[in-house]
Amino acid sequence: MQKTTLTSGFRFFFKGLNSSKDEIWVSIQLIVILTIFFSVILYVAEHIAQPEVYANFWESLLWSFTSYLEDPPEHVLVHNPISMVGKIAWAFISILKIALFAVPAGLVASGFSDAVAKEEEEKKLYDASVAIRKTFNRMLQSTSSYKFVPRYRSLNYLQVKTGLNINDIVDAVNYSPDLRLVNLSSTVPANKQNDTLAVAHMPINTEYGCFINRDSNVTIISTSDIVGPSNFAFSMAAMGCFNFVSKELSPSQLDALNFYLLSGDTLENVEDYELKENVESQALHFIDDLVSLKKQSIARGKKHWFFVVLGTLKTQDSHVHFSRLATAKAKNLSHRIEIGGVAYASTVLKEDEDAFQSIVNEAVASLAECSVVINDVKQNVVALQDNANLYKAVQSKNLMVRLGGGVDCNAVTIRIGYEILVYDNAHLLKAKALADAIHNHIEKDRVVDEAIEMAAKVCYEKKGPSFADVYGADPVFESDPLKLKKQIDLWSKQALDKYEHLDISGNPQPNSKPRKKRWIKK
Repeated sequence: MQKTTLTSGFRFFFKGLNSSKDEIWVSIQLIVILTIFFSVILYVAEHIAQPEVYANFWESLLWSFTSYLEDPPEHVLVHNPISMVGKIAWAFISILKIALFAVPAGLVASGFSDAVAKEEEEKKLYDASVAIRKTFNRMLQSTSSYKFVPRYRSLNYLQVKTGLNINDIVDAVNYSPDLRLVNLSSTVPANKQNDTLAVAHMPINTEYGCFINRDSNVTIISTSDIVGPSNFAFSMAAMGCFNFVSKELSPSQLDALNFYLLSGDTLENVEDYELKENVESQALHFIDDLVSLKKQSIARGKKHWFFVVLGTLKTQDSHVHFSRLATAKAKNLSHRIEIGGVAYASTVLKEDEDAFQSIVNEAVASLAECSVVINDVKQNVVALQDNANLYKAVQSKNLMVRLGGGVDCNAVTIRIGYEILVYDNAHLLKAKALADAIHNHIEKDRVVDEAIEMAAKVCYEKKGPSFADVYGADPVFESDPLKLKKQIDLWSKQALDKYEHLDISGNPQPNSKPRKKRWIKK
């Protein structure tokens, strides 16, 4: 990106000119208005003093504007005012002559200086974001022998490793879309909460987050940008060579928005129309991408399986929980399950019930051999399924139902304790146990394309620079923060063009208006 001094000079000049164009246009308008004003005064005064010279207003106006020329024609010289008022008006017009050139020049110079300062600041942010991203290089997890991208880096750690201060770190995180500031207090019980700020990192290739299609009949989903689930889900998907879809980006006012439950109530308190439109387009694109993966499986004559990975603080009874319960009101779900005398609908098809039970049984057995520390006590991992007392059955607005779970595909929620997702030093062993259980009972006979398999294995078998090199040959992934921001802006516009006439439930909005008209109105 290095440019010659001459090239840089021209670049900064045009940046300065572009940034100051509105101010320059306003200043020119003001000078023209003032020139016309003083021309009126000049005409009134000089028409009385020398009516043959200033016969009409246009003569006065012509004299005023031609006087701005450095070497005016003879016409100007014979029109010199002779009255006192005319001479005063002439004096002001002479001052405007100076302002006509001095003000725009000053504005361009100021814009030039601002452009230089802005580029220097942007380079500083760019270098800082690169330094932070390097701290997320894949590293060895000694307890499992697998490689993984750290789930987060504390601000203190980043200060020591990068030499940046807190403000520089925060600015760099805000600058780079694939970095985000997180509060780890959301991952511990309320009675133990203490604000602990950290930085998380995930790859981005859509306006909502990350989409990886590995031609699998299984998709691992993360529905929120809370630290922990997306990183764990990414590892699960790589280890099983499954598809991966995660929601990573949110408008600043809706950082906690979770795509697991999507309804009009989700945005009822959002008054900003444009913000609401952007969130709705994100959510609808997220769902459409998931549905597209289901359609690929149907085209292959296969059933698709969705596994949604969520974090939970409810670990008193289990550390991992499988759920496929929907309310009985979901009448389009034919498979019914009775638990404790209550009938529930299932988001798993009846014909795939045995496969689901086999997955759960294998996962329960494998996870029982793993351990986790809860309240400073080491325990074997306990896994359960369909505990309706612990987790409520989902409704039609839930993502699993909206994807068609229990109708033409299978959808399962896996809730995992934050002790595993965020703090466990052997979390990849749990991810591998879950991935193997799913693979063994859904895609055991699948023949995976060699290139897809090798790219997935890199994620947990090789050390390397974060997530970037996994998709280095894929043009849709971009690690340069500046280019990535431009890409996200483009993706967001494309999503808005496609979905702005729909609400978050996917229904047409009766009062939807084209963005151009709303912008003009604004």
